[in-house]
Amino acid sequence: MGLLGLAKDVLEKVMGIAESSAVNIMRKLSRQVRFSVNKMDITKAWDETSVYILIEKEKKMLVYDLSLHALGDIEKILGRIEEALKIIPPKPYYAPLPKPAEKYPSIPDAYDRETIEKPEKMVDTAKMAIDSALSEGVKKVAGTIYTNAYEYVLVTSAGFEGEGKYTNTYLDVRAFMDGLETGHASMASRRISAINSKKVGSRAAYYAKLSKNPKKLRAGEYDTVFTPDAVASILNFVGMMSSGFAAIAGYSTFVQKMGTKVASEKFTLADDPHFKDSFNPIIFDQEGVPTRRNLIIENGTFRTFLHNRITATIMNAELTGNAGWVFPQPWNLVIKPGESSEQEMISEIKEGLLVGNVTYIRFQDYIKGDFSGIIRDGVLYIKDGEIKHAVKGLRLSDNLIRWLQNISLIGKEQQQIYHWWLEAKIPVVSVPLLVRKAQYTEAW
Repeated sequence: MGLLGLAKDVLEKVMGIAESSAVNIMRKLSRQVRFSVNKMDITKAWDETSVYILIEKEKKMLVYDLSLHALGDIEKILGRIEEALKIIPPKPYYAPLPKPAEKYPSIPDAYDRETIEKPEKMVDTAKMAIDSALSEGVKKVAGTIYTNAYEYVLVTSAGFEGEGKYTNTYLDVRAFMDGLETGHASMASRRISAINSKKVGSRAAYYAKLSKNPKKLRAGEYDTVFTPDAVASILNFVGMMSSGFAAIAGYSTFVQKMGTKVASEKFTLADDPHFKDSFNPIIFDQEGVPTRRNLIIENGTFRTFLHNRITATIMNAELTGNAGWVFPQPWNLVIKPGESSEQEMISEIKEGLLVGNVTYIRFQDYIKGDFSGIIRDGVLYIKDGEIKHAVKGLRLSDNLIRWLQNISLIGKEQQQIYHWWLEAKIPVVSVPLLVRKAQYTEAW
C-alpha cells in the first residue's frame, strides 16, 4: 500500500472516534557524509516514515505522532486517544478544517533524482570542499554534507487528499588555522549539482586565515558587515516571530506592529516555498491549504503574520498556507537582493567590523526584541574601508527592531543557507548586510 492509501486507511479508523481529523505521513530518506581533520570519516543513511494524526471532537483537539511500526497497535492507540478526549478542555477558539482549494501550485522540479540516487556525488562534493580549503593554506577542514528526499501525503475529513515529493541538500564547512582561528561557510539547494563546494571551502578558509592573531577591541557601536551565514542566523528568529502562534503566545517582537516600520525601507523579506531553488518546495500545508509567497516585511513595513486556521481565527486574518496544526511557520525565507557586493560594503566603513557568523542567539526580552549572540568564524576589524586584523572579546548585544532598521546596504548576490546553527530550522535565501551602529558588549 502506498502512503496515500495508508493515510486514507488511518483516517477511516480515526473517524470512528472523531468528528474531524487529518492524517499526515512523511517519509524521509537521508544520507550524510561527515569529514574532519581533512578526511571523510563517517557515512550514514536513514529511512524514516512518520505518521501525524490530528483528532478533533467537541472543539477539543489532540495531535499524535507515531512511527510507521506503531500503526500495528492503532486500535489500542485510538482507545487511549478516546480517553484523553474526555478530559482535555475544548479550545476557546476553534475553526473547522478548510475545504480543498480549487487550484494548487505546481513545482515540477522539486524532486531531483541525482541528489538522492547518486550518493557518490556527496563524496565528490566533500572532497572538493576539503581540497579547496586546504589549497588556501588552512591546516584542518571539517564539516558535513546531507542529502534528503521527502515524500509526503495528507488526507483530511474535510475532503482534501494530496501528495508531493522533493529533495534538498546542504554543505557545511569549517576551516581551522590554530586554536580559535576558524572560518565557516555553507550552501543549500534542492539539487546537489547546484552546491559550489569549491566556493564554500575557499570561503571558510578565507575567514580562518583572516582570524589569526586577534586583538581585543573596546565594546560599543560599530558599522558592521554581516555575511550571509550571520544574517541567516538572525533572520531565523525573524521567521519564527512571524508565526501567528508566536504573536499569540507572547514571544514575537512584531506584536502590535502590523503595518508599522520595523526595518529599513530597503529591506524586504518574504516566505516563498515557490522560490526557484527553495529548500522546502511545499505545495500544500498541514491543513490542505495551498502554499504561496507571503510578504512578511515589505520595504521595511511589517505586513503579515503566518497562519493556520486557529491563529487566523484568533487574529481575524486570512489563511496563509503555513500550517502546522499547532505552530504555523515559514517554509523558506527569501531576502530581496540589493545592489552592493560584500567588498563594496567593506569599503563604505570608516571604522567597523565584519562578522562571519552569529551563534547561540538568546533573547533577553522577546517582545522588546533585546538579544545577544556569540560572534565567530571571522570577526574582523575594518578601518578606512580595509580589513586590518581579527577581533576577540566581543558579543553582539542589540535590539532586533533597531538592528533591522539600521540596515544600510543590501547584498546583490543571494545564497541559500541551511545548517545546524539555524536555531529555528528555517532555510534562508540570504545576502550580506551592512548594519550601521550594531551594538557589542564585552564577551569576557
